[in-house]
Amino acid sequence: MIIVTELLLLMIAAYSSSSDDIIQCDKNRSSLNNCLSKLPDMLHQTELQGIPSSKKDVDVACSSFKTGMKCFDDYSRHCLAVSEQKKLEDYIVGARYTFRFLCDDPAFQAQYLKYTTCFKGITRDWDHCANTFLRLVKEEMSRTENITASSRLIELCCAKHGFLKCIYVASRLKCHKEEAIFIQRIADTLSSTRVYLPHCEQVGTDICSHAPYVTSSVAITLVFSVVTALRRSR
Repeated sequence: MIIVTELLLLMIAAYSSSSDDIIQCDKNRSSLNNCLSKLPDMLHQTELQGIPSSKKDVDVACSSFKTGMKCFDDYSRHCLAVSEQKKLEDYIVGARYTFRFLCDDPAFQAQYLKYTTCFKGITRDWDHCANTFLRLVKEEMSRTENITASSRLIELCCAKHGFLKCIYVASRLKCHKEEAIFIQRIADTLSSTRVYLPHCEQVGTDICSHAPYVTSSVAITLVFSVVTALRRSR
């Protein structure tokens, strides 16, 4: 399931480490890794893919996410400097915010579960959009030649805009407009886990469309690929 699995396992890659009785603050983060190693078994208790599309899926996702957050919070509190704690929190704030509503707000969860038919219909599309977005972000962050901070900012923000457009197009083709907007809102918050840049609000889609080819092609690649996949599935 791209939401819980990617968010938690990608966090491992970023900080990679337990909420055991004794927190070990070693360089290999064995304490955190040991705690997070409990997650795969939890996630495999149900065949979760895409986004949670039933009450059972939501319960498993929430249980897994809360376990993962406790691992990170315990490790952060015991082993990280204040500056590192803030950096980690910035990295996971979007996911924490979304799951707080999904897991602890009955009204939000009820609204979410109203759209389960739509969620089931776009599962593959969500995973495709998300995987493409994650690949583009990884490629951009690994680039070192002829790259400035401002150009990287634009590339990352445009990748995020492309991801949100991809999710909306896929949802709108299969679901009602209100459902597509709701799902895009969730995608917007969750994508902050990979691109947490307040400046993206100033980098509009018009900037992306007038950016160099590699930048403007991000949204085109995401949207074209999901539309192609949708046509093949018919």
